[in-house]
Amino acid sequence: MADGTLNPAAAATVRKDEFGQLADSYYTLAADLHHRAAEERELRMKAEEQAWINTQVSEMAMQLQGSVHLQTAARVFISRLAVAVGGSYGAVYMKQEGQLNFAAGYAFDESARRLEPIQLGSGLVGQCAVDQQTLVLVDLPEHYIKVHSALGEASPSSLIVVPIMHEREVVAVMELAALHPFGSKEHELIERTGQNMGVLINTLAGVARIEELLSETQLQKEELEAQTEELTAQTQELEAQTEELMAQTEELRLQTDQLQDQGEELKMQAENLLSSNEELQAQMELTEEQKAEIEAQADELRQQTEELYASNLELQQQMEITSRQTAEIKAQADELSAANRDMQQQLQITERQKAEIADQAEELQAQTNQLLDQKEELQAQTEELQTQTEELQAQTDELQAQADELLTQKEELAASHDQLLLQVELTEQQKEEIQAQAQEIFLAAQYKSEFLANVSHELRTPLNSLLILSQILAENKEGNLEAKQLEYVHTIFSAGKDLLQLIDEILDLAKLEVGKMTSVLEPVSLQDLSNHVFRHFEQQAKKKNLRFDVHSDSRLPDHLMTDGHRLQQIMNNLLSNAIKFTPEQGSVSLSIRTSGEEVIFSVSDTGIGIAASKLGSIFEAFQQADGTTSRKYGGTGLGLTICRELATLLGGRIEVDSVEGKGSTFSLIIPAVEPGEDAQALAAATFAAAATADMPGCETNSRENPAFRESFVPDISISNPKLLQYAEMEDDRGNLLPGDILLLIIEEDAEFATMLLELARSRGFKAIVAFQGDQGLALAHAYKPDAILLDLHLPVLDGWSIISRLKSRPELRHIPVHVISTAEENQQSLAMGALSFWKKPSDYAELEAAFLQIETYIRRPVKSLLIVEDNKILRSSLVEFIAHPDVNIIAVGTGREAMEHLASHHFDCMVLDLGLSDISGFDLLEQVKTNRKLQTLPVIIYTGKDLSKNDEQRLKHYAESIVIKNVRSMERLYDDTALYLHRKHADLPPDKQRLIENLHNPESAFAGKSILLVDDDMRNIFALSSVLEGYNMEISFAQNGKEALEHLETHPDVELVFMDIMMPEMDGYETMRHIRLRPEYEQLVIIALTARALEEDRVKCLQAGANDYISKPINTTQLVSVLKLWLIQ
Repeated sequence: MADGTLNPAAAATVRKDEFGQLADSYYTLAADLHHRAAEERELRMKAEEQAWINTQVSEMAMQLQGSVHLQTAARVFISRLAVAVGGSYGAVYMKQEGQLNFAAGYAFDESARRLEPIQLGSGLVGQCAVDQQTLVLVDLPEHYIKVHSALGEASPSSLIVVPIMHEREVVAVMELAALHPFGSKEHELIERTGQNMGVLINTLAGVARIEELLSETQLQKEELEAQTEELTAQTQELEAQTEELMAQTEELRLQTDQLQDQGEELKMQAENLLSSNEELQAQMELTEEQKAEIEAQADELRQQTEELYASNLELQQQMEITSRQTAEIKAQADELSAANRDMQQQLQITERQKAEIADQAEELQAQTNQLLDQKEELQAQTEELQTQTEELQAQTDELQAQADELLTQKEELAASHDQLLLQVELTEQQKEEIQAQAQEIFLAAQYKSEFLANVSHELRTPLNSLLILSQILAENKEGNLEAKQLEYVHTIFSAGKDLLQLIDEILDLAKLEVGKMTSVLEPVSLQDLSNHVFRHFEQQAKKKNLRFDVHSDSRLPDHLMTDGHRLQQIMNNLLSNAIKFTPEQGSVSLSIRTSGEEVIFSVSDTGIGIAASKLGSIFEAFQQADGTTSRKYGGTGLGLTICRELATLLGGRIEVDSVEGKGSTFSLIIPAVEPGEDAQALAAATFAAAATADMPGCETNSRENPAFRESFVPDISISNPKLLQYAEMEDDRGNLLPGDILLLIIEEDAEFATMLLELARSRGFKAIVAFQGDQGLALAHAYKPDAILLDLHLPVLDGWSIISRLKSRPELRHIPVHVISTAEENQQSLAMGALSFWKKPSDYAELEAAFLQIETYIRRPVKSLLIVEDNKILRSSLVEFIAHPDVNIIAVGTGREAMEHLASHHFDCMVLDLGLSDISGFDLLEQVKTNRKLQTLPVIIYTGKDLSKNDEQRLKHYAESIVIKNVRSMERLYDDTALYLHRKHADLPPDKQRLIENLHNPESAFAGKSILLVDDDMRNIFALSSVLEGYNMEISFAQNGKEALEHLETHPDVELVFMDIMMPEMDGYETMRHIRLRPEYEQLVIIALTARALEEDRVKCLQAGANDYISKPINTTQLVSVLKLWLIQ
């Protein structure tokens, strides 16, 4: 056994005495030890394998984090994975357009391998994509694949082909080969990284597609602009051509007219020339005849020969002249012919124009004919209208007859009216009497309301002292109270709380009676309401051994427009009564159903029931079915009265059906108004009285400030074992092992919480679930999870309060909180210390990416900090002060250097000084926060500059924290960087641990603070001073407003004032207004102490100048929370 070589199976017992039995026991023990040792070795090996796998997944996620292109991501992925699993060959094929394309390889000989696309179903890679199954081959043939190096080559012996999936679709296929078979851990690593790669491929593909669409859109835009410019130029050119053509047409018309005139002139000239030619020819014929006569009579005319010869010479000269004139006439005739041909061509053009004009004339004639037809139709309509006019005239005559008849009736009614006037005069006096009575009732109600408000103050003042002092005694800091005495103290405190509840019920009833109860319409989820009611009353029912059920009609709408708070108040009251009046072994149920345009909430029980004679009185104030002094069940009888009035406020009613001794059913019936319907009209009709008291502006301020919420949350005991019990679903709290990554899911929606739980398990995480804020806070304290998923809207304790409490506890403040909400509250949650913000609803891909972010952050133990400070000495001091192995610090002195590092490195937090040399700190901050990748980067402003109100508001819009350089600013800065870097408190140096603890320890943080208590009741002053003096504060007091102003004049060092409202001489409202008028008191913190009589009292406190307010009776936990908020800066 000592050597661990014992083989229990070889043992045999040969003796039957006690030594034999001892030997058997011995060998049984040895066998058990041997078995346990084997199991421990196996578990240790599995844990080591899981640690190795998680480390590889985290490192790969870090290397892939900055990838923006698919090719780059594929190359990094296959290279890193091949090295991790000992692969000697690898390739990644991306699925694109129905085929697989080579994307990247490891030790891949691209020259020797085919790089053509692989069709789906072709080869091992294509078949893997079709089947979506991993293929593993061992004992590969020698020449299947060759792995080359400078020294030689070898053949791998095993091959694995793995589909890379995203949302059940193959997006890629990877192929890995190795000289050795792949083990189980290699297989698991390949599967895990393949899942992450699928998400990344889908994300990068979406980004690439967006960029492609953007490029296409830009190209189309440029082409469209070019086409628009080209069309504009063409249009302008056509307009110019049209104008030029019109000018040419006009010029051509003028030329045609000129040519026509010239043609007429030429025609006349030609006719004249022809006439002259004919005369000349006649003269020539006459001359020949004379010549023949002369030759015949030569003898007789010899003496005239010389004269004739001379005449002949003269005639020849004339003929030459005539020939020249004939040639000129012929040339002119040719020119005339050419001009005539040109004119004929122009005339042909003119003929075409005439044809077009003729066509236009025909079209105009057609339009004229159409107008004539329309004119005939109008004449027909005019005749028809004339007929209708005659009919109307007949009707007018008939109406005139009726009017005459009505006039007669009017005269008869006038006589009746005179008689009615006499009756009105008689009833006017009665009306005045009724108005006087109504005024008296109104004044009585107003006096009652004011009386109850004053009585509330007077009751709460001693009750406040009683509760505070009992809480101080319950703490037993001196340790001098016995157990019995502590029990007495708890009884005093419990009785005070019961009295406080009774006062609240009386005030609610008073506000309802005088119309001061306000109501706010909002979409209310009926499923969330039923889930909340079941969780809230299930434990109460189990304590009395009652069966409790909630039933919802499937026909119900998802949401209802009503006042969710008032509806919940009615349900709580009815169910509390049902459980109270139902004996053990009975049953209580809530059913929600729809009937027409109404929704019915029915609370049924098998309790004592109500006699029929008492049903009419149970809804009256202070009335009970059993009002005797010996009754079994206590109570004031206000619950049902308040329920009835609240139901009326919601526009509904309450009905009851009960049988004495068998049980009762109370039904709340309200209008079934869904979101999107005319809810404003319903509000105007139903809540008219409440509208006069509505002051949304002030209410919004109080709701938006998480300090107000923190002041009114219940005091949760996180060590209460009941809060650590299982919720409605089975999570992993029962099977946690060392080394597990544990997530805490705090989510009210059961379906969404189940989705988150399954997704966490699929990523290899363990997870525990809480549906209420108090349960979530208790689980965080008990289990110290690695990360928290937090919904903001939770029952009992909301998400804001949980963040505030987590970040105020040194042992929990390092846990990264991932906020999940439907509201846009990103900046506020990050400022409070949350790591990230997700907006509901989220699809599966977004949730996967979020879980990948969680895993990456958890696996990265060293966080990065950027310090931007222009002072070199201070910059070095900050680095030395914050430096630790878990923080990587980069310090720069200019804005340009800061932006360069932010562009090339990932940082978890940045410290920024506003006074930089090259750029304003405001401008640098704006550049950072408007950069999409840097929007969630926490920024701490570390400056010595005096900030104006505008500067401070501008910084708060972007920065998570502002630290003013002073004596303790280095400590505050260290605390803020530790918060936003999520540094584990236990891993910090001991001196830094003490520094943070002192900052968050009220006794050290509050020591020496000057506080002024303003209250006219010395009992309140005594109770408050007893609490505050325990933190070593300097306490002074004043009994009215005037004394408070005088004290501030002589003691300007007062840092915080507690201001009571109801005081003699000068009340709290007037005192606060006087204080705020003085510029030197602008930054003085004033906490109003209000009796919570009416809602408008709280609003008045804020309007008068209060920074915050606390309701009486004061809870010490609330008091310390408010002091932390306003004094620890």
